Amino acid sequence: MNLSIFNHWSWQDKSLFLLRVLWVTTVLILMYQDEASFSFWWVFIPVILCNLIPFMLLKGRYWLYLTAEVVLCGGISILMAYEWGLTRLFLPSLFTIAFFTRGSRHGISFPISALLLIGSSGVLVNSADFFPVFYQALFDAVILYGFSFALQKGSRGIESIRHRLSLIREQYAILEQYSSQIERMTLLEERYRLARELHDTIGHNFTSLILGMEALSKYISSPEGKTKSEKLIQLARTGLDDIRKQVHQMASPEEALPLDRTLMQIIDSFVTNAGVHVIFRSSGEPFPVMIQVKLALSRCLQEALTNASRHGHASKIQVVLHYDLTHLMLQIQDNGQGVEELHFGFGLNSMKERLTPLQGQLFVDSQVDSGTIITCTIPNSFEASNQPIHILLADDQPLVRESMRLLLGEEKDLELVVVEDGLQAITYCEKHQPDVVLMDIHMPKQDGIETARQIKASWPEVRIIMMTSIEDSNIALQALHLGAEGYLLKSIHPKELAASIRLIHGGGTLISQEIAQHLFHNQFDSEKSNPYELTDREIQVLKYLVEGLRNKEIALKLHLSEGTIRNYISSTYLKLQVASRTEAVEKTIAEGLIQSVC
Repeated sequence: MNLSIFNHWSWQDKSLFLLRVLWVTTVLILMYQDEASFSFWWVFIPVILCNLIPFMLLKGRYWLYLTAEVVLCGGISILMAYEWGLTRLFLPSLFTIAFFTRGSRHGISFPISALLLIGSSGVLVNSADFFPVFYQALFDAVILYGFSFALQKGSRGIESIRHRLSLIREQYAILEQYSSQIERMTLLEERYRLARELHDTIGHNFTSLILGMEALSKYISSPEGKTKSEKLIQLARTGLDDIRKQVHQMASPEEALPLDRTLMQIIDSFVTNAGVHVIFRSSGEPFPVMIQVKLALSRCLQEALTNASRHGHASKIQVVLHYDLTHLMLQIQDNGQGVEELHFGFGLNSMKERLTPLQGQLFVDSQVDSGTIITCTIPNSFEASNQPIHILLADDQPLVRESMRLLLGEEKDLELVVVEDGLQAITYCEKHQPDVVLMDIHMPKQDGIETARQIKASWPEVRIIMMTSIEDSNIALQALHLGAEGYLLKSIHPKELAASIRLIHGGGTLISQEIAQHLFHNQFDSEKSNPYELTDREIQVLKYLVEGLRNKEIALKLHLSEGTIRNYISSTYLKLQVASRTEAVEKTIAEGLIQSVC
């Protein structure tokens, strides 16, 4: 017999084959011992061969197998019954046929098997015993066929349970791998959030404290007071340095890995646990990406891999990361089952929610038996240009220049150069025309107003932002009339300052909410138009709350931290005299606050 066929048999096939050989052999031996009226080997060899040949056809077409059973086993059984009186040799064949027959085929296989068993029982040998032999053979056929059929169902049930257990083990391994990666990514996100909170809250407070003490030092006349003031300033600077060191120490080593290395680690872990073949390719010229982008794409990859394995039952997945000057693209394609009608569940919605705050997009294409393709794109506006915003800071206070250098140095798309007075600013503009000028108003040699006038007269395309420590609406109006695009206080939050620079560089204009209140105080009745005295920033936050945005989404839109947004929301609740987001939204809509203050 062909051993390769034997190797493809299941454990049920092998067990039934051995049972059938032992059954036939035992029956022939017992018959030979009971009445040796035939040549044992002349009978044994043909009978065994006729019982073996159908098994060789078992993995082929069913009708070919059934034909072999009927012709060979049925024929040899009837021959033996009428030639040597060896009856009922078709019983093992009937048992086997019942076991391997599926569904409606039983309607054909049972009558044929029963007739062959009756024929092999020697029913025609003695006409006097016809009916007893006939009914006994028919009864045996029903009982044995039914028993084999029940055994088949039990065997299939066991096989189904084993298959389900195997799937459960695979799914458990995938879920375990997924949960461990989610835990790791969540820890990274939390560490990053804490680091940013430290930087944006305590770090900003230290910076504001340093700037405030530096401004107050001008009004201290006694030498002892100046000495103490300098010590306090130095102490605050030391605290700021300590905070920055802590922020950098909190950064995980994994954050420093390139995006493709991070994705490869996720894929390696998935392959180890899930056993799915994954191919990773990267194209384009790699460039560094923000940690938010890295975390978003990592989570999208994890979710896509898990979906492909758990729901699509894919055996092969291809992951492509493409770097482009204008965007990043991550594509995950699998050979799974696919679906005819796609519904966004928790996983796909989670991916979309992570991409939306980064102005990213999610595209999903799935077809039945053709797998699924998931494409994530994120624009790369700042990094793609390879031309950071060139900023010139003109301020006579060394501490302010150093603080601004530290604060804006955290922004990868901003490049800062500092000078000490207006004349140096004019000289620098003659050699290197900056994109944006941050101008202090009160400076020696030449003040900011005159410097702004000269810059606008000579280089009108240069954008100017006037910065001051004191609110003065008259100077603000004068600066705006000269063509300055912005007027801000030095106490502005670093993230707001960076966002303001980007806005003004892009063609916008901006003044701080405090200055704006002074400018328009005499033109509008604030009590009527803004009965709760909400600031511009609070109005922006309230508008986004009405639109249903979450704190994180509002923070990304306004280029602020979530902690700052929570502070604005708390102050808004206090002014509106409400206790929750729902109450704030309902009150805003009911009283038309957004329309009245806009």
